[in-house]
Amino acid sequence: MSTLAPEARRTPDGVDWELFAQRHWDRRPVRLRARPPFGLDAVHPLNVASCAPFRAGTRFWVMPDVRFLLGDGWLRAPGTLLPDTTDPTLDDYLDRLEAEVPGQGYLLTVRQPLLLDHALWSAVRDTVSGLWRHVGWPNLPLTAEVLTGDRFVQHAGAAEAPTHAALTWVLRGRMDVTLWDERGGPPPTDIAEPDRDVPGACGLSAGAGELLYWPGDQRHVDTYRERCVALRLRIPVDRGLPFTALRDLLADLVHAGRDRDETVPYFPFGPGTGIGDPGGVLPRLTALGDELRGAVESERLRRTLRVRWAALRSAAGLEPIPVPRDGVAITRGTRFRRTGEIVRMADGPAHEVWAVDGNVFTLPGAAGDRVYAALGDGAETGADDVCRALSAGDDRNDPTVLALLDRLYRLRGIDLVEEGTR
Repeated sequence: MSTLAPEARRTPDGVDWELFAQRHWDRRPVRLRARPPFGLDAVHPLNVASCAPFRAGTRFWVMPDVRFLLGDGWLRAPGTLLPDTTDPTLDDYLDRLEAEVPGQGYLLTVRQPLLLDHALWSAVRDTVSGLWRHVGWPNLPLTAEVLTGDRFVQHAGAAEAPTHAALTWVLRGRMDVTLWDERGGPPPTDIAEPDRDVPGACGLSAGAGELLYWPGDQRHVDTYRERCVALRLRIPVDRGLPFTALRDLLADLVHAGRDRDETVPYFPFGPGTGIGDPGGVLPRLTALGDELRGAVESERLRRTLRVRWAALRSAAGLEPIPVPRDGVAITRGTRFRRTGEIVRMADGPAHEVWAVDGNVFTLPGAAGDRVYAALGDGAETGADDVCRALSAGDDRNDPTVLALLDRLYRLRGIDLVEEGTR
């Protein structure tokens, strides 16, 4: 169905993202050899943890989100068909599934599971950061999915107009994808039929150790061959999506300005409530417009956007983010290395925003440069060095500095140096 892109050079970390950006990004679908961000052995524990709340039934508006499709339908309460701690390995789970639903194709989709495992989240972030450095950083969150399918055709990607580009690493088995360029109009109805050539459609096929990419103007139909496992990142590229996000943010700001009044906003009715009367509909709509205009022109909106951008940039678009780790006792004698990227952004004339792994906090602008320089660039340093850089001979700042280092540790911006590793 597809041939490997001959011009795709590889680097020790996988794909040559610079060449990929020049020849493929936002241009045409492609299949490449690429080492996935994490291995197959990490999938089963991640799926078990993600599926645990769903074994009792479907949950709504929670992450990770889990969907199990069997045959021709979505099982809203898959129960024991989901992986569990009683399944020692992925193969044990798939063997059990085959025994419980013999001969039926299925697809388990776990959406946004990376928030449960910082190591996997970090591995994916580091991988895609190589691409963003050449094409620009996303201004909306990505959607990460772990897909486990067997003899199943998923045609949901062909049913609606596309809004996302996709990167799909195949970890096991084989996946065939039929693509339809949206610029050619709606796809024919038989595009979802497996193993059928559709005039005008493009086919890609990938096995373990390969990566599929298609731009955001492609509808797609996925065919999962026997025991296929894949990691997919859906990247928002439709130009209307940022406007939707901004609209929702403005609605939140207006709602907050009304002290989050939960009263159902019925328009007035009865005498004296005509459209132009003081208590009528028009004054209420005008007042709402004034509030919206005030939100658009407010510094609060600009600051919220700055903070959101810093957080998203430090997460490389991977939201939601894992929870911080537990803190440790940090003293002036503690030794550490800066191991995480710190994204810094001015926040008014006197402060700046620091973002680490999607977490954001503020520092006085006057101290920002000194703190950042004292943290070093990966070399071993000490809490005492940071205290001296900010104290100017005054030890009263020590508790503040140690609290900052504790925060950076919990957010994984620094790691402690163990005695035996010096």
